[in-house]
Amino acid sequence: MIFYFTGTGNSGHVASELGTKLNDRLVPMGAALVEGNTCYELKPGERVGFVFPTYCWGVPPVVADFIARLDLQGYRSECNFVYMVATCGDDVGQLVDMMRRLLARRQLELQAAYSVSMPNTYVNMRGFDVDPDLVRDAKLHAAEGRIAELAQSIAEGRVTTDVCRGSWPWLKTRVVYPWFRRHAMSDKKFHVEPGRCTHCGACVKNCPLGNITLNAQGEPQWHGRCTMCESCLHRCPARAIQYGKATQGKGRYYFK
Repeated sequence: MIFYFTGTGNSGHVASELGTKLNDRLVPMGAALVEGNTCYELKPGERVGFVFPTYCWGVPPVVADFIARLDLQGYRSECNFVYMVATCGDDVGQLVDMMRRLLARRQLELQAAYSVSMPNTYVNMRGFDVDPDLVRDAKLHAAEGRIAELAQSIAEGRVTTDVCRGSWPWLKTRVVYPWFRRHAMSDKKFHVEPGRCTHCGACVKNCPLGNITLNAQGEPQWHGRCTMCESCLHRCPARAIQYGKATQGKGRYYFK
């Protein structure tokens, strides 16, 4: 079983590829939370994977929320292999330590942790943008080989921590991440550029938490439950959605 969360599709692709290679079933965490489905029966020897993006060198709040509610019936540490895969633009800091603590609170033992470098998606602050095309394409090419390596390691049940922590991991995860959660998770700055919205509803369809509806004018409204996945911004075919002034003139990306 692979629990995954994805916004722009990077983690969704990794989860899908692992599911195919390992013949494991996929469960989207966002939909499970919205529907209230957080109790699952494990088969004897069934693997348990968590695949998700790195959020400012930490675990996405929506993933932490899902784990806090998760009830895995039949779990036994000696026969159910638990692993995580974090997609990231560059590095993950001390994310693995955070994930280990979250799982331990549910009496789950994290036995393997991996990271996969994928194209950057966070553009909501100054100095952050999508990768140049050459960098994006190189990451996507390298990711396919990396996913194959991970699938083999997971299939063999290797106990390992194989992630790129980067420089100053403690500072990034223990200082920058809490600041990000307090000050950069609000959806109040999302807005539509006048005259650009085509009322197609793609933002509503692609929001993993059902946080967006269309108003009487057919334009998106956000309702305060945003997890900052930026799916609405990147997937808007008219590039009508902006986040304050920070995203003006910046690129867009989602996995195709």
